[in-house]
Amino acid sequence: MSIELLQEIGLNKYEAEAYYTLLRQGPLTGYELGKRSQVPLSRSYDVLERLSQKGLALAQPGDPTRYKALEPELFLGNVRSNMESTLTTLASALIAEQHTQREHEFWVIRGHEHMLARTRTLCAQARQSIALALPETYSQEMASSLLQARQRGCETSLTTSRGTASTHIFLLVDRHEALLGTLEAGESSQAIVSTNPALIIALASFFAADQHRALPAWEEQYPAVSSPAQNDWLEWEKRKQQRLRNDQTGQRIA
Repeated sequence: MSIELLQEIGLNKYEAEAYYTLLRQGPLTGYELGKRSQVPLSRSYDVLERLSQKGLALAQPGDPTRYKALEPELFLGNVRSNMESTLTTLASALIAEQHTQREHEFWVIRGHEHMLARTRTLCAQARQSIALALPETYSQEMASSLLQARQRGCETSLTTSRGTASTHIFLLVDRHEALLGTLEAGESSQAIVSTNPALIIALASFFAADQHRALPAWEEQYPAVSSPAQNDWLEWEKRKQQRLRNDQTGQRIA
């Protein structure tokens, strides 16, 4: 498992095998590496030298030279730093090259995990409001994304549906972007995303008709984060309602 993961972050098969063997067994010569790992003896010294040049192994001069693995925390720290730098540079380059998209078109997302990933991304990008309806089995999975949005000051709502036939997902973000589809097993799941005004109006109407639902379980577990300004407004609203009731009572007595 570890050898496969090492290959995923840029090492070839023999380099990953050599690093893993050095890490587990301690300093080795090229000959010892060839005898104790899957690295061919004819390639072992070359592989160790490449690890040394990449900073992933330390060499001890001698006859023969011995090598030891760089400490994992240093190795992975370097990988993380380099990856973050690469991703930052790549993001800037790709954004600069991005073709201007035509608004209001419909685009299809295929696959269960891709749909949920896009849902989380849209929730993370929300600045004003999120309205989400999905099967109850996914409510806890989305609770964290909605809670974070509430903490940013977004108005959020969650509608859940039950039953084996309940597979639909509807999402409206900032009354500007929408996602709707079916969450079925495997790759049969599909959703469309769009900023099309007709779709936005339709979803807004759907959520408006469902405003009086009961609080879902996740909202009970993660209550809304209230600010002093919100509390002041609530107190003002209570006083206003009380004044209205008093005025109405006075008029009836008169």
